[in-house]
Amino acid sequence: MTPTQQTAFEQIEQTVATDEPFTHDTAIDWISTGDVEHSEAEALLEQLLLKGYLYETDTGLRITK
Repeated sequence: MTPTQQTAFEQIEQTVATDEPFTHDTAIDWISTGDVEHSEAEALLEQLLLKGYLYETDTGLRITK
């Protein structure tokens, strides 16, 4: 995981208080709270999904535990 991906993952992890699923748009908003542009946040989210740090269910995204 790159440092930028690590930061994005930590922002999501800190914001998700429970095991409740969240949407792509919500995750992008969380990643974008720093100095990350929307398009970069989308790319970071995609990388986190591809690398298995997050996964998608019928109800939304979840953090892999």
